[in-house]
Amino acid sequence: MRTPAGTVDQKSTMAAWLIVLLVIRITSYFMLSESVPVTQLLKVTMRLLVTGASFIILWRLFQKNTLTFAFEYPLAIFFYLCYLGLGLASLLWTSGFADSLLQLLMDIETLVFCLIFMGIISAYNSTHSKNIRLSQLLANTILVIIICFIAGMYIAPEKFYRLTHGGEVARLGGFIINPNELGMLIVTGFAMCCTEMKHSVRKGWLLIMMALFIYTLLLTGSRSSMIGLFLIILFYLRKSGNLRLQLAVVTCMVLSVPFIVSQVFIKAGDLSEVLSMTGRIPFWKDLLTINFPKEPIFGYGFMRIDYNDRFESLHSYAGEMTHNTFIQVLMNLGLAGLLIVVLQMACTLHPMITVKDADRKLLAAGIFIPVIINSFTEFGIFGETNYGIMLYLFIVFMYGMKVNKAQVPSYTGAKHGTSQKNQTFRPSFTP
Repeated sequence: MRTPAGTVDQKSTMAAWLIVLLVIRITSYFMLSESVPVTQLLKVTMRLLVTGASFIILWRLFQKNTLTFAFEYPLAIFFYLCYLGLGLASLLWTSGFADSLLQLLMDIETLVFCLIFMGIISAYNSTHSKNIRLSQLLANTILVIIICFIAGMYIAPEKFYRLTHGGEVARLGGFIINPNELGMLIVTGFAMCCTEMKHSVRKGWLLIMMALFIYTLLLTGSRSSMIGLFLIILFYLRKSGNLRLQLAVVTCMVLSVPFIVSQVFIKAGDLSEVLSMTGRIPFWKDLLTINFPKEPIFGYGFMRIDYNDRFESLHSYAGEMTHNTFIQVLMNLGLAGLLIVVLQMACTLHPMITVKDADRKLLAAGIFIPVIINSFTEFGIFGETNYGIMLYLFIVFMYGMKVNKAQVPSYTGAKHGTSQKNQTFRPSFTP
């Protein structure tokens, strides 16, 4: 019989391995070299290594236990496969075969990794009394990454800081990652700490982590992520039910608005940049009025927005992607792709709203809010490969997939003329 200490040790060991895998996985989305071929090789190697290691862990869990694999709410997974299927079909008409194929293969690999990773958590929790929480894994993973960025901004500021507005504004992320993408990751970490407040006894440590996340978010200068942070705080405050806490936090938020507006939203005093969303609005207008009418039904091919590598906007910058996940889909897969994406998101949101599991709702919302906010201004959940897609697929599989422990039938009663049918234990997913 397992001792409680042994169970805790097993949980700590498994959680540590999963955090290592997540750290490597998220790092694989960074620009790790100035050489494009070297970067691509590192990304492919790291992702395949993590996916392979995750598969081995899941395989061992299945070998040691009698487990069954089932799908609940499968429509979200079905429509995501339809989205990838249309992307595969678009290789027949894409304006850039190699680019479309590379993006498609990376998205398929991400789907496989997320299926395996969420399978590990569900399988482990089905067979152990001490559950692993995805919120705890993500919070600690993002903390490790943020600590590395804080160290990097002192050791190699030219790589970890990005100068904008004529060199007047320095934003954390730099050469390594888009500051808005880093901001989205930070807000996700903050949300996971809020989720952990309900489970962890180390609330003081969680508050320190949350303060560190807010500090580094300010360093990124990400407006969209700051909006995401405010929405996360309001969402979790509403769920807390503590009136005094709500009043205190809302008061602090209101008092912080002038500082945040001056330091984050109106950089270098350029209000016109804010109103145009850093040139995005005229860029989107040109895309929708010039390029969309040319290929309205099936688009230019998976992750392609023009016949050339870049769309030359008349009223804004030239770009390789749209900085909006829904316009991105409209450009690369047309109205057909957008319809599939809308159906897929509806099927993902449906269980988030209807399933009466407060823990899962908090976890899903904590991931979904920063990811969807980021999707309106950056790569997004249906854009070029990024860790936002991975986080979104965690939600899809959180509701859509179950690994269950099958109970071994008891033959004791057979001696007395009775029988027992096989039963299946269905544990709830623990965030």
